[in-house]
Amino acid sequence: MKNFIMTLISTLIAFSCAVNVSQKDIPYTSAKKYFVKNTTDQKELTEKIITSQEEFDLIFGAATTMGMSGKPTPIDFSKENVLALIYPKTNLEVEIIPVSLQQKGQNIVYSYKVIKGGQRSFMTIPNTIIIIQKPDSKKIIFQKVQE
Repeated sequence: MKNFIMTLISTLIAFSCAVNVSQKDIPYTSAKKYFVKNTTDQKELTEKIITSQEEFDLIFGAATTMGMSGKPTPIDFSKENVLALIYPKTNLEVEIIPVSLQQKGQNIVYSYKVIKGGQRSFMTIPNTIIIIQKPDSKKIIFQKVQE
């Protein structure tokens, strides 16, 4: 009986310490056919929340090609915001991958990872752009996930 009570108390303590924050996946769209303009000069990975077309156009240009799949993903800033991750200019192969976008309590958490590869013979500005519905006064937190 004494062992049972000790086990019960241990279990209650363990469960009472666990914090249960509700999590909900938030849908997003990856924006394609955009490039970072050479006018930007980041020295480190930059995390941006872009809320207007004017702000977006200062950083990004459209990389249109021929055909239906050659048009950039449309963005309606009256209903949508952009979350952008911009890596500094590099000759390394760099991939920025969205892992998840979740509502956690009163925050929206955008988790991503950065994978670095070998050297290239040219310079690029790696980036990832996702489009989300305008959040209703929630704080957006960027969270880099280690490999």
